[in-house]
Amino acid sequence: MLLQPITDHAKIVHYSFNEKASISRKITVIALLSTMAATLQAAGLFISPLATAPAILSMVLSVRYGLIGYLLTLFLLFLIQPNE
Repeated sequence: MLLQPITDHAKIVHYSFNEKASISRKITVIALLSTMAATLQAAGLFISPLATAPAILSMVLSVRYGLIGYLLTLFLLFLIQPNE
């Protein structure tokens, strides 16, 4: 299992997230990832490139919830840092 291609691992994570998680758990996970991405983006110059990791992870979990998480991250950044 450890030497599988990365796409196989992504498929396993995607399947387990979509089939086994409830809607409230999905929304909670995406909200936490969005909050983490917004916080990392607002943190500063050297930490802000790490903000793409939660966005990519939410897209791996589900494309639909990944787009919702991306929009939520943008909204949170407008609230945290309106001048950027």
